[in-house]
Amino acid sequence: MFKYKQAGSALIICMIFLLLLTILGVSSMQSATMQEKMVGNAVEENRAFQSAEGALRAGEAGVQANSATITNGTAASLPAIGETPAGWQAVTIDGRQAYFHQQRISYANSIFRITAIGYGVDDNARVVLQSTYRPY
Repeated sequence: MFKYKQAGSALIICMIFLLLLTILGVSSMQSATMQEKMVGNAVEENRAFQSAEGALRAGEAGVQANSATITNGTAASLPAIGETPAGWQAVTIDGRQAYFHQQRISYANSIFRITAIGYGVDDNARVVLQSTYRPY
């Protein structure tokens, strides 16, 4: 009969393939985790944008209703993240605080600058919008 000397090469090849599949699986999980974080940041930015857009519209509605009482005070200064802006008017948009600041640019043409800050669920997600508005 034939006697074969086994060298165990099948075990080594299987272990190498197992190692390669493990590396592939770990890198796929890291990629999926990174993509999940990016999607979460995009959602937060969209929430903050919608909040700022709502505050901007509220500021424009305030100018439309009370344009005679708005002066050309100081320009809006942006607060640090997490601080409540001083001199800004607060409005609640979708359960979140947003702020707007109105400033008269021109008395002759009744032109106003409205600056709005909106936040996402996390205060680190902040969007600042600004518009020039002329009441009709």
